[in-house]
Amino acid sequence: MWSRYFAVKEELAGLKSSLEDKRKAAGIAVGEFYHARSESEHAGDVSRTFMLRREMEFLMSLAEGWSRGDIIHLAPSAD
Repeated sequence: MWSRYFAVKEELAGLKSSLEDKRKAAGIAVGEFYHARSESEHAGDVSRTFMLRREMEFLMSLAEGWSRGDIIHLAPSAD
């Protein structure tokens, strides 16, 4: 779980850095560039940053549960 968390964190940092460089080069305002529903050529990467953040939050919630002694199930339920 931790290795995945840090892999996601590293991917997210690289993606954010790349997007910010592209935004600055294009001279586009932050809110306009990162708008989730924009039709820009970078919309896929912007959406990917949201997905990576959600995955990091999920993994952190699993870790917090584990630290409280919760049983962690990573496989989908058979129900």
